[in-house]
Amino acid sequence: MPGIIGETLFYKASFRGVHAANASLKVLERTAINQDSVYHIQFKAQTRSAFDYIFPINDEIDLWVDTKTFLPIRIHERIQEGKFKRSTKLFFNRNENYAIIDNDTLPIGKYTQSPYSLFYFFRRYNIQDFKDKKLSLIQNKKISQINLKIRKNQIINVPAGDYVCTVASPVRGDNKSFKNKSEMDIMYSNNLEKYPVKIRLKLKYGYLVLELNEIIN
Repeated sequence: MPGIIGETLFYKASFRGVHAANASLKVLERTAINQDSVYHIQFKAQTRSAFDYIFPINDEIDLWVDTKTFLPIRIHERIQEGKFKRSTKLFFNRNENYAIIDNDTLPIGKYTQSPYSLFYFFRRYNIQDFKDKKLSLIQNKKISQINLKIRKNQIINVPAGDYVCTVASPVRGDNKSFKNKSEMDIMYSNNLEKYPVKIRLKLKYGYLVLELNEIIN
């Protein structure tokens, strides 16, 4: 189960097949936001020094997810990729079903979240149970309804070892492409921990692939 304080997952990040960056997911602490018990999780990705002059990446995303539902309560994104920079703060009001993104307010559904919070959400639940449920993602101040494509019992090889995995691929409910024709596959180990052992992101200029390299509990 996720939520073990101090659990750190280290990833080798490859772009177009080249090991260009390193990334990590870490459960920093258990704390509270407005009386909600939350886990503070941090995602970091940074290019290796040899690639800084080509396309520097320095991303840091802080997530606070409810300890029971694993839905995000607060997210702070600090993105720096090449010349592009963005800092975004999101707050989710789960009782009244709205989200505040910087200064904008958007209505949300029960399972609305960000792509980053999906990394942990499906460690809490059986992915198959959400195949026919309504999910939605917030990206760039817009909400997209999504469905899940699920593939079971896939053998995935990563530096940390070989894993039998369930693959979850969010797709838009209207069958249209995400912005910049992006795609995402998250491959969860079938063991008790449900590690996200491999994350494949199709971006505008190619594929970014995160492969689990080391686990520290």
